[in-house]
Amino acid sequence: MKESVIQAIESGFTNIALNRISAYFALENIDSVKLLERLGFKNEGIYKEKHLFRGKYYDHYSFSLLKRNWNPRQSCFPF
Repeated sequence: MKESVIQAIESGFTNIALNRISAYFALENIDSVKLLERLGFKNEGIYKEKHLFRGKYYDHYSFSLLKRNWNPRQSCFPF
């Protein structure tokens, strides 16, 4: 998973010229929180009842990474 996320970040910043990448995921997804924090993403808060899935609304974290804060060397460290 880590390698895929890193490639997506690199592609977004270099090939598409994005300035900001956002990620949203369920509060229960602790592995995603840890991965994104290690890659430099910042937690911007919680969206209450953001997605409806199988009849239930779920809260989601909002994370973002700015191009100026991306450090490709971070991606080389083992997790």
